Amino acid sequence: MENKLLLTSLLMLTCLVAFGQETDRKKPEAKNFTAEVNLNPFSSSPININYLRFRYFTSETSAVRIGFSVSAHKQTPEEDVTRKTFEFNIRPGYEWHLAGTERLSPYFGVEADLAIKTSSFEDQDVDADTKKISGAWTATGVERGFTRIGLNAIIGADFYVTKRVYLGTEFGFGFQSTNFSDIEATYSSDYEKIRGGSDLQVGPNFNSSIRLGFVF
Repeated sequence: MENKLLLTSLLMLTCLVAFGQETDRKKPEAKNFTAEVNLNPFSSSPININYLRFRYFTSETSAVRIGFSVSAHKQTPEEDVTRKTFEFNIRPGYEWHLAGTERLSPYFGVEADLAIKTSSFEDQDVDADTKKISGAWTATGVERGFTRIGLNAIIGADFYVTKRVYLGTEFGFGFQSTNFSDIEATYSSDYEKIRGGSDLQVGPNFNSSIRLGFVF
């Protein structure tokens, strides 16, 4: 699957170079804003608005960027049972754009990754054995909360279909450090605390979606 995604991205970049030779300028200028969503043309939900990214061009060759996602989930599978999660991710960064062509804008940059997730479970049934759980939905760690920090070096390209619309792709290499939440479970006659662990990942990362952007 990863090889197919990488091949698709490389083919897209090749097309961007091939079609990026036109002469009329389409790329943004200083003080322009851009907004992006993820485009997955062959999926059941072609446009994904769960993650949004914005850029402000400080000049024709540099831009401040910020991406973010927010999600909240609440389940009540039974009258007295409530499960909740909340997740927030913000990714500030900076881009340096190369000359490219009038339509093609290759760039490199850096991006931070900051995320947090909280989870909880509560059962108000007087006969329930498990009363409350914080840090996850179950004592075994289903929907476990976490905090994450990361930093990525990025490289990508935008192809401006028109003056106000572009498609793009992007690769990155960096690290992510994740600390998992402690799980505190309160039972009818007991209490349990499970310490959270950590996870460190270093290596390449790739957004398999096509970035669909608009210039304002």
